[in-house]
Amino acid sequence: MFISAFYSEGMGYSENSLPKSLASLGHDIHVITSDYNVYGNDPNYNQTYKSFLGEAKQPLGTFYSVGYKVHRLKSVDIFGYIYIKGLRKKILELSPDIVQVTEIASLNTFKLALLKPFFKFKLFTESHQHLSVVKPYVIDPKLNFFKNILYKLTRTLPTFLASICIEKCYAIAPDCVEVANKYYGVPLSKIKLQPLGTDTILFHPLLNDEDKLRRDEIRGYLGLKDNDILCIYTGRFTKDKDPLVLAKAVDKLSNEGHNFFSLFIGHGIQKTEIENNKNAKTLEFMRHFELADYYRASDVGVWPKQESMSMLDAASTGLPIIVTDSIGELKRVEGNGYVYKEGNTDDLAEKLLNFSDKILRDTMGRKGSNKMRENYSWINVATNIENDYYS
Repeated sequence: MFISAFYSEGMGYSENSLPKSLASLGHDIHVITSDYNVYGNDPNYNQTYKSFLGEAKQPLGTFYSVGYKVHRLKSVDIFGYIYIKGLRKKILELSPDIVQVTEIASLNTFKLALLKPFFKFKLFTESHQHLSVVKPYVIDPKLNFFKNILYKLTRTLPTFLASICIEKCYAIAPDCVEVANKYYGVPLSKIKLQPLGTDTILFHPLLNDEDKLRRDEIRGYLGLKDNDILCIYTGRFTKDKDPLVLAKAVDKLSNEGHNFFSLFIGHGIQKTEIENNKNAKTLEFMRHFELADYYRASDVGVWPKQESMSMLDAASTGLPIIVTDSIGELKRVEGNGYVYKEGNTDDLAEKLLNFSDKILRDTMGRKGSNKMRENYSWINVATNIENDYYS
């Protein structure tokens, strides 16, 4: 059983991809989730996601996905934390050997830790919280001593107690290891660094005439010439992701006479500002499988702020990438891209200008694609985790 607070069909998140990969290895996989779509309790959900994903709350029930079964159960939002009701009943019904929760510090994890002594399952968890999104008062108690103490009592202490019952906590990046240990109290002996993955079959580089034809079709639709350099960003257009920085950097280069263009796939409050930049084009959110062609039609992938699984998908298709210098896992970009000074338009433009060199783009792109195939494929991730299940 995989327990995820949110779930949306056809996406590329870990709650979609890891169950699919484990199912392909022959396991009987059930995803237990709430009645919320991804980000369903976000105050800006209707503005950002509703047109793409539908209503924030989805019908209860059970349905099949790619190789696994999804069970939507009733849930409640408690101060921004989603608590799924009926977990005990589902455990009795399915009698799982393994239960894995997508977040160590969650009400669902605490409930499962309480249930574990009465059942035979092994409990595994994950840690996806990067240091860049940890509240400042958690890192420095001097900023707000009261809030820091409250955090320790409501987050650190219960997570530490829950960690007594787990086998392993999979941290997706080195800074997530630090967060799980330092701010949630999980012992280092129970934390394992396990990066997220990408579907290296779907997100492959240009391989054949069909791929090249599709690239030409998309670029033609966008009004691009062969030698134009297209920079792509996918995700929400919000300040915490700040794709507007890319639009401004590309327009700066264009004003200096360089043939750079930018493409943004997603939605959010920055959309109008992005579209006000003359060399920027926007498209609405797409399902996971549709994005591969758009990465292959592009020349550089850029994520100006915070980590994103889309970085891995883009690199897998052979794109060099540029990411923030606050990234928690530098291995994602070492040898196949650059980091830039977060929020600095001039620095981003300077890094982009390096990719005027097609040989450099192709060289870094090949390194990235090989790296993803060897170290970041979902099948490899699933195999590593499977070994832990059997140990």
